[in-house]
Amino acid sequence: MEEISWIASEKGQKEENDVETEKEMTAIQKTQVYLENYREIERYIKDAISEVSQIDDVPRYNISAEKAFLQSIRECKAETVILFEHMKKALASLKEDAEAAGEGYKYDALEAVYIKGKSYEDIVRETGCGKNSPKKWCRSMTERLSIKLFGAKAIENDKIGVK
Repeated sequence: MEEISWIASEKGQKEENDVETEKEMTAIQKTQVYLENYREIERYIKDAISEVSQIDDVPRYNISAEKAFLQSIRECKAETVILFEHMKKALASLKEDAEAAGEGYKYDALEAVYIKGKSYEDIVRETGCGKNSPKKWCRSMTERLSIKLFGAKAIENDKIGVK
């Protein structure tokens, strides 16, 4: 009996640690996660079924029982659209800033990797830059983007400034 309660206690502790770790993500880490999932977020917005009219064979399902679930999907989709539009606006601002600073190539690397799905090696081949340059450029742009996405929280939590 003690062993079962110990296992349950350990499991509960692990779940608490996972929640704490999630809460402790910095703005840069969150920005990185958003960028890594950019294309999947875009796909979700396009493909998520949130309306009965999007279902091909409506009579086959008990739609009245599914209305609460569809409402939940609508809410998730709305939150995702807001986040995605915020990201697009922040990316456009980042591109403008990078170009004004003569660093458009850094933004281009970020866009190639996260928006277009290219690898760092692809960028090296296309631009002739050093092997580590695309990763450094993306990291620099990610830090700047985190400020555009999270404002002062990015600076406070990550102790970064615009470089």
